Amino acid sequence: PQGNTLAAAEHTVALLMSMARNIPAADRSMREGRWDRKKFTGTELFGKTIGVIGLGKIGATVAQRAGAMGMKILAHDPFASTELASRIGATLVPVKTLLKESDYITVHVPKGPSTYHFIGEKEFKIMKQGVRIINVARGGIVDEEALVKAINSGKVAQAALDVFEKEPLPAENILASNANIILTPHLGAST
Repeated sequence: PQGNTLAAAEHTVALLMSMARNIPAADRSMREGRWDRKKFTGTELFGKTIGVIGLGKIGATVAQRAGAMGMKILAHDPFASTELASRIGATLVPVKTLLKESDYITVHVPKGPSTYHFIGEKEFKIMKQGVRIINVARGGIVDEEALVKAINSGKVAQAALDVFEKEPLPAENILASNANIILTPHLGAST
């Protein structure tokens, strides 16, 4: 049951860092023969706030790694204890607070009726301008259409998704044509 905890947590952190430093886009640019250093100026994670939705084994492991990079950790999980949160350096907050205050938001909850489209249009409106979203948990937790709208409006700066509502991701999917979304083919547990 704990076999993919480290793999999924490390993939989440890899996507977090890839967004912060624009690594996929910079790699593509280099392969196309360009040297666009100014175009790919990144952001430092130190001092930024990460919101972790779901503080189970994977979410807690992500939070620990984010804390090691100097990030402030907000967490929402109705089943997590304050002792666990304190031990990993996180502050338990209501989901609305997490959405309002986070620079990065990552979801680590199971897929079910209560988590389907847990992050949707209403939640994007609450978020900080320029927030970045990560989903390595399950497809359908983040409403993909609402996410694209939020990116196109500038509300969400970037997203990194490893899981999708339909897998494999159809080539014509609206996510595939958006340069501000990093896509990986459900690699979270693939080590």
